[in-house]
Formats: sequence, structure tokens, C-alpha cells
Amino acid sequence: MPNFDGGHYFLTVLVPVRTDVLVTDDGQTCSPVSALHRALLVLPTALQSPETELIGINSPFARATRTHFARFAILTDVVFNGRNARNALQVALRGPNPVIAEPVDRLPCPYLVFVADFDARSDDESELRSYLDELWRTMSRELTSILDTCEGFKGIADSRGFQDYVLRCQIETTMPFNDYWTESPPLPSLSVEALIWPPIAAAAVTALAVLLGLFHGGPWFGIAALGLAALAASLFVAYRRVMRRGQEPFPTAPDSDLSSVLKALYLQQAFTRFAIAGQGLDDAALHAAFGKFLAEHRPADLTGPTQAAGVVRSIAPKPVAPGPLLPPLEGDDGEPPPLPPAAAAGALPKLEPTQGEP
Repeated sequence: MPNFDGGHYFLTVLVPVRTDVLVTDDGQTCSPVSALHRALLVLPTALQSPETELIGINSPFARATRTHFARFAILTDVVFNGRNARNALQVALRGPNPVIAEPVDRLPCPYLVFVADFDARSDDESELRSYLDELWRTMSRELTSILDTCEGFKGIADSRGFQDYVLRCQIETTMPFNDYWTESPPLPSLSVEALIWPPIAAAAVTALAVLLGLFHGGPWFGIAALGLAALAASLFVAYRRVMRRGQEPFPTAPDSDLSSVLKALYLQQAFTRFAIAGQGLDDAALHAAFGKFLAEHRPADLTGPTQAAGVVRSIAPKPVAPGPLLPPLEGDDGEPPPLPPAAAAGALPKLEPTQGEP
């Protein structure tokens, strides 16, 4: 924590981009950051829009079996947000002169930003290395074309070297976002009594020793000093316990691994179309159609059928009837189809025709 939370590892990497002159394979010269822009430009994105679906080339990250989200970005410099806020009257009376420029933070070179959210069992380094090894085995060519423009990557040609390189450039993810819990996670509570009673006892001893010292003198003030030290120590221990518990990661949410998420997305689409196509069926026909749905889509089987990684939908955007018992949703002439007998008799409400995709 905070790199690891809720069964997910949140990786953040800042890689310095070279600032020398780069000679391409065809003998042309360019800046490394320009070559990096070109390498990212030709990197396929996920098939998550009609335009990308027409291209038909999926993101190389979809070849990995644990990646939920991944992104590259180029950070050329930090943004200047203006001067630090000051009281205008104080500036007029005591300065500084607002005409004189103040120091501004600048990056020494452009940086390649790489962030990824992937399935992991812990924040142990071995989990990160196993994921990086999978990336190298499935998309080393794309990674090499990108990282060749970065400082210190030249000459790396194996998985171990790639892992070491990423670990050197990793920074802590200070605010991970995990939104898979649909209810309050089962977090163990700290004992309030164990937190408050030691400070209360130390405070009581201190107060009693001070009173006795005021009336009787002797060693009571020394005892009060010890009680005060015990009070400070007990408060510090309570604070550290609370902070340590707050830094512990959330437990893994049920069905939050990539395989389960993809299966859920697949079933969401399949069942939506089943529900639309099943309007108007009688009980026996609906029961038979649902049995066919379960046999065809196998909800408990994560291996398939399921949604592929890197795509926004897994089923064609046209209504698919669960069985031969249903008429088409729309007639050839664009008019709504005849209602089933049960609906025509008034047992079911009449459905108005809709426009566009369901």
C-alpha cells in the first residue's frame, strides 16, 4: 500500500527520454522525443470505439492476462500555475517586486509516463516482476520500439533487463483507485478500549501525582514526570497503530480479477439481449429459452464464452433471439411485428417500437 490495494497492483513509472540526436534505421536524424511520439502514434489502442473497431487491430496490452488498464503519456514539462498566492497589501508594502520573475520548476528532460493496473496477490516485488515478464513475453517488440528512445534502455534485450529497468524508474502510486467493492469491505476494527485506556491511565497517574506533590511534596513530581512521559508514549503508540492500520490494503473484492470482469461484461450484454428478445413469451417458452441461454453462455465458466480483452463489446449490436420461438424485433417494412398470442389477448402490455440499438 499504496501501490497495492484490493487485489490490484497500481504501477506508475517515469522514464527519462534521451536528449541526444537519434539516427533512425534509414539514416535520418531526429530528436528522441519525436521518435517516441511516432512510436506511440502507431501503437494500436483498444477496440473501444466504432473507429477503432473498423481498424480491427487490438492493443498489445490485450495479450496479457492480468492488465485492467494501461496508458502511455509523454510529459514534456511541468505546468506553471502562476505565482504563489500572496496578500496584495503585504506585497505593496514589503515586496517582493511582482515585476521580477521568480524561480520556476522545470524538468531536465521529457519523461515517458507509464501507468498500469493489473491483478496481483500482494505488493511483493515478485508480483510486479511476474507481470513485467508477461508483458515482455507478449509485446517485447512494441516495448523496445518505445523504450529505445529513453535513457539507459539501449542494449536491454531480455525480460530480466526490462524488469530491472522498470523497477529503477518506478515511483510510488500515492492515490490508487479501486472501484470493485459493491458493499463495505470486511475490514477488521481496532479495539477502542486498547487505544484509549493506556492514555487515560497515564493521564490519571500524572494528575494524581501532581496533586500529591502540591500537598505533600517529595518524589511525587518525579512520578508525575514519568506519568507525563507514559502519556506521550501511549498517545504515540495509539497514533502509530491507527496509521499502520490505515495503510493496510483493502481485501480483494469478489470477482474483481480480469477473467471475472470480462465474463461479467460478456454476460451483461448477452442477458440484456436475451431479456429484450424474450418479451411476450409464456412461462414454458421463457423457461426453455433461459435453459438454452445458460447452456450456451455458461455463466460459471470463466474460460468461455467470454469477452476478449481490449474490446468494448463482445456481441454484435443487433438483437439475437434466444430461440426459434420469437418473431424478429422489426419487420422488413419497418413496422413492429405482430404481437405474440398472449400479448394480443391482453395478458402482456403492448410494446412500442424503439429506434436505434437496444
